[in-house]
Amino acid sequence: MKTVCRKYINILREFTLFVFKSREQGTLLGFVWTLLHPLLMLIILYMLFSKRLGKGIEHYEIYLLIGIIQWNFLSTGTHEGLKSIMKNRSILRNMYIPRTAIVVSSVLAVFISFLIELLILGGFIIFSGLGFSLVLLLLPFVALIQLILVISISLVLACLNVYFKDTGYIWNIILKIGFFITPVFYSIPMFISKAKMTVYFLNPMTQLMIFMRQIIIFKTLPSLLNMLVVFLAVLIFLAACYSVFKKLEDGIVERL
Repeated sequence: MKTVCRKYINILREFTLFVFKSREQGTLLGFVWTLLHPLLMLIILYMLFSKRLGKGIEHYEIYLLIGIIQWNFLSTGTHEGLKSIMKNRSILRNMYIPRTAIVVSSVLAVFISFLIELLILGGFIIFSGLGFSLVLLLLPFVALIQLILVISISLVLACLNVYFKDTGYIWNIILKIGFFITPVFYSIPMFISKAKMTVYFLNPMTQLMIFMRQIIIFKTLPSLLNMLVVFLAVLIFLAACYSVFKKLEDGIVERL
């Protein structure tokens, strides 16, 4: 069992590095783009929304950058996961690699970029004078929850993309809708009534953005109960998505 786990981890590590480099992150231009992309999004959204939607939001530029970085990880991670099996079909035809490793490593490659973007965020925190606190030690836990969420979604999307070629288009539409119903650039009370608040909070990305903003901007400890509930919900979701993946896995190679 230990040998199998060690072999799987080695495959995961090597394939993650391979995918990371193949996404041009290993080049200077790719690395610079990783740094510039969230900054360009920040500039555009800040210019559009700072006077109205950003009014009354403390440190709106940091608030906005947190939303952009977290949403970029969800969007880019799931897109890479969705394409992962089809993109590597020649490898899967000629040798055996655990299908889950293909999907997970594609997401992990994007997760590395996500960590780089968090370093940019750290620079903004220093520049803005916000400073740091011990509550920041919870950030890795929030990042872990989002990583599990992105992997879970990607497992299902990767399979569906093999069976249904329009999966990518449909998911792209869902993401565009999700961008506007998730508080990336606005504050929740601005548009959501108290009666609808409970349904709105069922969106896990809403919770994750709230956690990260509480930790970074307000230096307050998020509700540990809420964090635990979201974490357990994401783990259950992962188990469900993995189950779907295993059921569809047998027909993947035949359809490549």
